[in-house]
Amino acid sequence: MGLLKLVGKVALGAVVAVAVLTVAGKIRQRTARAPEAAGAEPNASGFFLLSPDDAADNTVIIMSPPNCPSLDAQRARALGDALARAGIPHRMKSEIGFTFHDPDDMARVQNYMAHVTNPLVLIRGRAKGNPTLDEVIAEYHAGR
Repeated sequence: MGLLKLVGKVALGAVVAVAVLTVAGKIRQRTARAPEAAGAEPNASGFFLLSPDDAADNTVIIMSPPNCPSLDAQRARALGDALARAGIPHRMKSEIGFTFHDPDDMARVQNYMAHVTNPLVLIRGRAKGNPTLDEVIAEYHAGR
């Protein structure tokens, strides 16, 4: 009889443990998705979530056509030079592409991109048009 009570207590403990771990797992899942949902609006620095897939990329991307004499391209090169002096890794790119699995995400990004001032700067999947050097540095350090 004592063995039966012990087995019952162990089984009850296991059921409680599974229930607690299940609830904790669900909370972690919802918390992990929260930044993506929050990406629908620009963050405090004005950077907008374009691609959660690029969140681990620590390199600042500056979008600008190569060898372009335009004022936008000159601003992009000046920003790149200033980032180099600040010791922040960056690279210039002339094209970007994203894969969207949700039509709402695609519409959100298209709407944002229709109103962007060049140069577009991406930091860990977040983008802002024509940010100042201080804004780029602040956003870069905020994600570290």
